[in-house]
Formats: sequence, structure tokens, C-alpha cells
Amino acid sequence: MRDFIYLDTDRVASLAAQFGLEHAAADRAASERSFAETEKRLLARDNVARLDASFGFEKWTEEGFHDGQVVVAGGVVRLIDFTWLAAALGGLPAVLRKMSKLEMDALRSSEEGRRMSKTAIQQRSQENQVAIQKVEEFKIEELGTVVRNLYGDVVRIKIRPSAEHAGAVLIGSGYVGNFSDTPAVLSQKYGIEINAPGWVVLAQINASGGGEALAPIPVGNRMEDSFEQLAMLMNNAFKVASAPAFPGVSVTPLGIYRKVG
Repeated sequence: MRDFIYLDTDRVASLAAQFGLEHAAADRAASERSFAETEKRLLARDNVARLDASFGFEKWTEEGFHDGQVVVAGGVVRLIDFTWLAAALGGLPAVLRKMSKLEMDALRSSEEGRRMSKTAIQQRSQENQVAIQKVEEFKIEELGTVVRNLYGDVVRIKIRPSAEHAGAVLIGSGYVGNFSDTPAVLSQKYGIEINAPGWVVLAQINASGGGEALAPIPVGNRMEDSFEQLAMLMNNAFKVASAPAFPGVSVTPLGIYRKVG
């Protein structure tokens, strides 16, 4: 039995159709049943990489993976919804101010507070205000805008198959709507990291074809050629900001689940 937290129903439906399987996408349960049969067909094919602590990590090389290759991975799964995190951080200063007020009110009415001098209590309050000011200096609203532009409605997914090979990591992005729970619920259930046996990630490798610099392909239209230059600059910026570099390997997650029973 499987308990899914993530399922890319559209990609699974496409793969199922190519295998000639019926895909009744009437509801999520039907999609999960279709996934199970599609996964079975995928894993029966040649050159599937099974990445867990038993993997021979001397084979973790750039040449060891190819574009579109199916991998089934276990180990530590980290889920980071940067957009949700940025939104949550946006309210942090107000939360800290309220907590500071409650703390100081409780302190003044406690035995400890009655033993403290007025100067000592004021110093404690000032220390809290300094801590809040440092948080505000991070300019969280500006950070949130940058994060939303970079990541949009996606959750960053990182899988580390072995703690002994910390650099060997699979890195992907999953649309937030493909998760069975909202980001807040996922955070409350698991935190940002799931480190428990029985978790499985089925994914496909994304190989960009090398790190060579892009060259312009001019068409003679000055406006279009200028926009292409801009696109190339943006591409380089996005690669620096969010594209993984080896030994990190980019993947497209198809499904994330834990085995039950």
C-alpha cells in the first residue's frame, strides 16, 4: 500500500497512455491506481537507477545519468516551499513583537520579575526589541518578492539517498497543486525534512546537455535579437539562482509516497 504526498497526474497520465494503459482521472484515487501500474511498467525497463544507501556512489558521475532516465530514490526527502516560507516570514516581526509583549507582561507579574530591578526589566525589553529590529533589517518583503518571482507556485524537492554522500543529491521542483496537502499542513506534519524509512520518490533525470555558454542565434530583426539577448541574460541569472550544479542532479518528480504496511 502507498500513501502519496505528491503525484504529477498529468505526466503519469501521459506515460500511462504511451503504455496503452487506461487512465481514469476521475479523482485522485483513480490517478494513484494508474500510477501504480505505470510505475511497474517503468521500473521493468532497462537502465532504471535505484538510488538509496546501497547504491555504488562511485557511479554518481555526470556521465552516469542521461536525460529522461527513470530513477527510484529513497533516503532523506526535503520539501521547501520558498513562497510559503517567505509569506510566513513576512508576519514574523509582528509575531515577535506580540510574543515580546506577552513575555514582558508575564515577567513583571512573576516571582522572578518582582526580584528584578526596573533597570534589569527594561534591559530585557530592549534586548527583545534589538532582536526584532535585526529581523526587520533583513527586508523580508523584498526577499519575498524575489522568491515569488524565482519559484512561483512550486515546491523545491531535494532527495539525499545516503548521509555518507552528502553531495549526491537529486533536486527537483513540484507544482504545489500536485501535493495532497497544503504547504502549511505539510510543514506541520513533517517539517521541511522527512527522514523516515519507506519513503520513495519516482522521478526522471533532467540533463541540459552541458554547461557551455549560450550563443546568440540572430534572425536579423533587431527587436527580436535584442529580446533574445535579454532572455539569455535572464537564463544565466536563473541558472545562478536556482539551477543545480553537479554533484547535484536535476530531476522531474512523478510521485512521492511512503509504503504502508
